[in-house]
Amino acid sequence: MAKNCNQTDHTANTKKKKVNKDLVIRARVTAEERELFEKKAEERGFSTVSEMIRSLIADTDDSGNTTE
Repeated sequence: MAKNCNQTDHTANTKKKKVNKDLVIRARVTAEERELFEKKAEERGFSTVSEMIRSLIADTDDSGNTTE
C-alpha cells in the first residue's frame, strides 16, 4: 500500500512541539554582517538566522570554551 506524501508530511509536522517564544535578543550588525549571517544560515540549511543561532547555543560541546 503506497503512502500519500501529504500523510507523511502531516505526521512529521504533528510531532513537532510548538514553543511560544516571547523573549528577544538583539545584536546590532552592519549590512555586510547581516548578509553574511543570512548567507551562512542558508548554506547550513536553516530557514532563518535565528534558527542557526539557536542551534549554535544548543551545541553542548563546550570543550573549547573552558577556562582552567
